[in-house]
Amino acid sequence: MSSEPAVARVVEKEAPPVAASRRERIEFLNNSIIFAEANIRAFDTKSQIALAAFVFSMTPLWSILNGACNGVAGRPTATLLLAAFICTIMLYGFVLWPIRPLPGLIKNKRVHGLFFVADPVAISATYGDKLQNASLEAELTGEVLKLAFIRASKGRRFRYALWATGGFYLLVFVSFLLLQRCT
Repeated sequence: MSSEPAVARVVEKEAPPVAASRRERIEFLNNSIIFAEANIRAFDTKSQIALAAFVFSMTPLWSILNGACNGVAGRPTATLLLAAFICTIMLYGFVLWPIRPLPGLIKNKRVHGLFFVADPVAISATYGDKLQNASLEAELTGEVLKLAFIRASKGRRFRYALWATGGFYLLVFVSFLLLQRCT
């Protein structure tokens, strides 16, 4: 006789989840903040590297286009390429542009915005009082949400810049094909 049916009948009860201690929750929130900040810096760094590579790639591309057709600078295609080039550079710059979280992102009344003080002059007189009455977990949670918003925004902007880069290179390729028979 097989022991499988007996094993199937035994139902193990899972222990109820143990709630994390206050220290564990604060440590979790601190790690979340560190991770989100690292992701934001990574998007900025990737954007800077991609921007530099993109700008440096224009010289050989322009040489190739000039080799295909000597008078390429005076053609409407060059104007279109220049506009696309500048727009793509601006999209990479847009990734680096600072992002302010939405004002209504944190609706918790216990969050006073004490972690990152936006205007120290406005809060300097009441900062100590607010700090004594603050819920550390609520403040850290608010900061995690703000950083997550910034990370998502920078990620979206970086994807747009990458798509623009691909579109620019496609436009250069099409221009090369069109200018190849230049007389």
